Amino acid sequence: MTAFYLSKPYDPPQAPQNLPLDRPWALLGGNSPQQFMKSYWHKKPLLVRGAIPAFELAKRMGEPLDSAISAEDLFKISSNDAVESRFIKAKPWAFTDGPFKKKSIPSLDSPDWTLLLQGMEARHPAAAKILSWFRFIPDARLDDLMISIAGPGGGVGPHFDSYDVFLIQMSGRRRWRISEQKDLSLNPDLPLKILKRFQVEQEWDLEPGDMLYLPPHIAHDGIALDAGCQTWSVGFRAQSYKEILQEGLWRLAESLEDIPELEKRFADPKQTATSQAEQLPQELIKQVAQKLNSLKLDRIENFLPGIAAYLSEPKPQAYFDGSAHDLSPEEFVIQLAKKAVKPHPQTRLLVLGAKVYCNGEDVTTGQASGIKKVWRALAAKKQFKGSMGKIEANNSLFDAFEAGWLVF
Repeated sequence: MTAFYLSKPYDPPQAPQNLPLDRPWALLGGNSPQQFMKSYWHKKPLLVRGAIPAFELAKRMGEPLDSAISAEDLFKISSNDAVESRFIKAKPWAFTDGPFKKKSIPSLDSPDWTLLLQGMEARHPAAAKILSWFRFIPDARLDDLMISIAGPGGGVGPHFDSYDVFLIQMSGRRRWRISEQKDLSLNPDLPLKILKRFQVEQEWDLEPGDMLYLPPHIAHDGIALDAGCQTWSVGFRAQSYKEILQEGLWRLAESLEDIPELEKRFADPKQTATSQAEQLPQELIKQVAQKLNSLKLDRIENFLPGIAAYLSEPKPQAYFDGSAHDLSPEEFVIQLAKKAVKPHPQTRLLVLGAKVYCNGEDVTTGQASGIKKVWRALAAKKQFKGSMGKIEANNSLFDAFEAGWLVF
């Protein structure tokens, strides 16, 4: 199958801002998002033939579609040291971290290799548009869009993931074998996390436009059948409770800086003479307990701001360049009335009640109502165009723009 090299690139549409959550979607195999979340999400796999109908329609018309991003473009992107990339070779298994020079990547027809590129939504508008299709799932759960391009026989071996993933076939064919086996032990003798005993239960060959959804801990193995095989993986992260609570507690501790009452020093005028000087004094224990009780640190609402801030942090590899943004605050407001401002593709936005968190920071507390309105629109609709009212000296929108977090 080499005809697809001469195909027309697929141009994915941007999803509407108001997604029809109770109507059937081809993307979800005729399920509505509500039905999908109830029956499949985090529960069982779903194979969808023709998840992107455009591929089959174009094929019938004799004008087959290829991936929205060419192999040549992917190779160029892999040379960028700001991109998280990996090269995996099978027979024997080996892997290398990027960046990669084009001459170091085998030809598309060479067998048993795979190039993985993370965070592609920040590198190409087509990838960002694909992510817009999945906004019926909370933004807090989104990880990124990874692209795998491989030669025949390429793959990463039988493995499992700790997150939900949608595997969209974009170019060439890939054979997926899956298993709901309980034995998830890994082979300690290999450089990759490959299952020691993989027992195939189901097998499918996915064509361009097909999609496979897998919940966490489903063993799977994807093998490229054609040169230049591309699979786009939309992954949804799931942190451990330990990680979430640790981050929430750390930010909660930071918030104590804003309570002047806690600047007072411990005093123990009621302390009596003791014959057990080595013991932590009961007076200290009593007073600290009283402070904790008054702060209500055991209530979930006190943890949530820190958790929301943590979950809104960008990926560690995210890079923002605000150096090209040389507008004054007044010019920024004028441009905002003319052009739509959007979050940078690597910017994360989350809402908790009336607060909006951007890249780990609360950007609405202490801000004017017009600025808060813009932030809420950016979080909900991923863009804003219009007036935000008068210019304020303390303007988190302009600060975010200068940092490269927002772009026109």
